Amino acid sequence: MTEDTPLREPPEMLAALRDLVADTLRRTVGLEPEIAAHVGHEVMYAFAQHWGGDAVYIPKADTLQRYERDLRIWADFNGHNHAELARKYRISKVWVYAIVKRMRAADAERRQCRLFLPEPTPQPAEQT
Repeated sequence: MTEDTPLREPPEMLAALRDLVADTLRRTVGLEPEIAAHVGHEVMYAFAQHWGGDAVYIPKADTLQRYERDLRIWADFNGHNHAELARKYRISKVWVYAIVKRMRAADAERRQCRLFLPEPTPQPAEQT
């Protein structure tokens, strides 16, 4: 196949993304199949435009589940309930301390304004 030969299907990962988006929209919000397919197609193109050409690592679902658990722990944390959270989320108290410490640092980073802006990246001189 040459560069100018049209493909019958998009690459496997992009086609799977398109189909997953369309299927999820149909199942979760009852979107009409034609509209869901159109949105899936648009998401596929947006993903390709944004990430195209990059080597992309996609974490497994359990990574997202742990992140969401950590957000719930942070929301439930009152400063004195490490043991209660450890029991509720079935993790060790030491792990609750680590999660709280990480989430506190992330929250502080998000809330604080920067005293110094990062140095601008030097741009190459224009050639005339």
